[in-house]
Amino acid sequence: MDILRTQNLKVYFKQQGKAIKAVDGVDVFLKEGLIVSLAGESGCGKSTLAKTILGFNKPYAGKVYFKGVDITLKKNEPVIRKNIRIVFQNPYLSFDPRYTVFAALYEALTVFKKLSKSEGRGLVVKALNEVELNEDALDRYPHELSGGQLQRVCIARALINNPSLVILDEPTSSLDATTAYKIIKLLKELRDSRAMTFLFISHNLKLLHKISDFCFIMYYGKIVEYGPKDILYANPLHPYTKLLFDSADYKIKNILQAQELDYYGCVFKGNCQRKTAACDNPPSKLEAEPGHAVFCFNVDSR
Repeated sequence: MDILRTQNLKVYFKQQGKAIKAVDGVDVFLKEGLIVSLAGESGCGKSTLAKTILGFNKPYAGKVYFKGVDITLKKNEPVIRKNIRIVFQNPYLSFDPRYTVFAALYEALTVFKKLSKSEGRGLVVKALNEVELNEDALDRYPHELSGGQLQRVCIARALINNPSLVILDEPTSSLDATTAYKIIKLLKELRDSRAMTFLFISHNLKLLHKISDFCFIMYYGKIVEYGPKDILYANPLHPYTKLLFDSADYKIKNILQAQELDYYGCVFKGNCQRKTAACDNPPSKLEAEPGHAVFCFNVDSR
């Protein structure tokens, strides 16, 4: 079952009189209970897509459905607040520095229910224990915690009201490698114990390979390929996906030259070595095998 899906979602911004198509006709779907990843270079529209799902951006066109409910409609906004949460990239910017850990988590807890501080304390401690922190953290301020500890608090805050879906937007990019892999291990354990759904956004393809069940690859506002993690990593078909996976250490960073985007054809054609005249038109979806699809005219399987 799809817990969330987008339908021809478009998010456009104006910049110097030009329309910037940050998200341009995107269809993604998240199967319940899976960790779904979204990969692509900076500026490709990953975070814009996440913020649109959360209702921070209003789409130019298209729909977002959560369990069949259209959450782009204002009347359905409470569905987002109760069922979908987010963990941001920088944990130190995610907290009011004047709040203790308890105050921050208690405030999140009382958004949907009335609880005394004594009642809330037990639930906050339980949430901290679930992310492998103990009661000693309750009275600490953000600056008194390490980045890894504070990101665990961010995860606890996201989970404390038992949402169905958590979006993780580059949650490990500000952490060292060892701490990042501990967070990955924690998220997988939480997914298994809670049967939750995660949308994991990251530049680090090695991390995505370790955590994902299913992957979407995004380039300049469009999904160019998607599929089950093991199939996609074993047999990437789109030239952009191949370039990502062949880049040094699976790190997505400045691997392509800047290009003048042509929104009327394939967005990747300016950097593609296999482009043909057909690429002046938008590519249609090619189903390579069940669940694995690519948007390209010139598929060349390894």
